[in-house]
Amino acid sequence: MGDKVKIVERGDVELEQPSAVLGFPDVGLVGAIATYHLVDKLDLKQIASIESDDFPPVVVVHNGRPVAPLRIYGNRNLLVVVSEIPIKSSLMHSISRTLVEWFKSKNVKLVIPLGGVPHPNRLEVENPQVYGISMNKETDELMDERDIKKMEEGISVGAHSLIIYECMKNKINALYLMAESHAKYPDPESAAAVIQKLNRILDLDVEVKELIEKGEEIKIQARDLMKRTENILQDIGKEQENEIPMMYR
Repeated sequence: MGDKVKIVERGDVELEQPSAVLGFPDVGLVGAIATYHLVDKLDLKQIASIESDDFPPVVVVHNGRPVAPLRIYGNRNLLVVVSEIPIKSSLMHSISRTLVEWFKSKNVKLVIPLGGVPHPNRLEVENPQVYGISMNKETDELMDERDIKKMEEGISVGAHSLIIYECMKNKINALYLMAESHAKYPDPESAAAVIQKLNRILDLDVEVKELIEKGEEIKIQARDLMKRTENILQDIGKEQENEIPMMYR
């Protein structure tokens, strides 16, 4: 597996060709908020942790017990990867390779990173649009059937982008969902928008009303993570996503 990162499993979990959802801290913390919500509402249990000596010296305390900041939750049919720290650029390749190799070993059938794409006038947008990056005709059809707009040309930056590229190399279906979001503020409403699309793709029924009703509370809770994430996004050149690639065909 990856040279800097390892996945430590907790006991035996029977998996039946699960789908995997990821949400590393990113624009608007869309994926991070969405994955926390999924774990809570689906009552998923932790089945593994992602560990590295190169991670910052941080543990997170939940229910009076220390846990790793990067964890994998799941059940027989679904895996959810959550992170309570932003991913440094120096670790993104290693984490992506390690995760995708682990997914392959678990016969994961579909990988869906969740993220945000900055919208300059987000305050004026009542219903954030969800876009997708698809890797083949099969995932094209998944998007078309659920009215998800495809990103045809552009530049995608960060760990989620590397994940779908590694999936493509390993012949695992992948689809990157991104909701229009605030660039510098936690955006629970955009997290709700990607979950609604995810519900349709994976045939889930995760309620998003709470994300919208408790939006202000979530924004306050997530503001420190957003500040730390902002520095990482600047470091990896996330603003390049607004650029058009030079070559096309």
